[in-house]
Amino acid sequence: MCGCTASSANAEQSSVHPSREAASAAASMPKRIPISKQLASVKALGKGSDLEKAFATAVLVYSNAADPEGKLSKAGAKTLLQTQFGHFIQGQENKPKYKEIISALEEDPDNKLEFEDFMILLLSIALMSDLLQEIRNVRNTK
Repeated sequence: MCGCTASSANAEQSSVHPSREAASAAASMPKRIPISKQLASVKALGKGSDLEKAFATAVLVYSNAADPEGKLSKAGAKTLLQTQFGHFIQGQENKPKYKEIISALEEDPDNKLEFEDFMILLLSIALMSDLLQEIRNVRNTK
């Protein structure tokens, strides 16, 4: 993702062949409730708009990955970008601004992000994304 083939190859290898330690840790962790069920449990969103549900989804994805204090490590943020925002990231790897953002996440991976900082990060990446332009070009009338 950062442009170096070694790190992306390692990431692919580890996701395809998880270690025994990771597998046993995952087995001992409580199962997460799917985001769709979490959304359904928020009664106020029952008649919510598409935008309200989209924002609530972003909040839940962040909250599920955050620590008990509601903060997300930079390493965790990078992982979320890779797993939950991959289509927006695609094709951005060589753009200077994207490299700057990822570099900042890699500098101090244990440093924590607040929810607001994470949302700014998402927005920054979305605004430079080729996918955003494609979405904007979608016709909404016949």
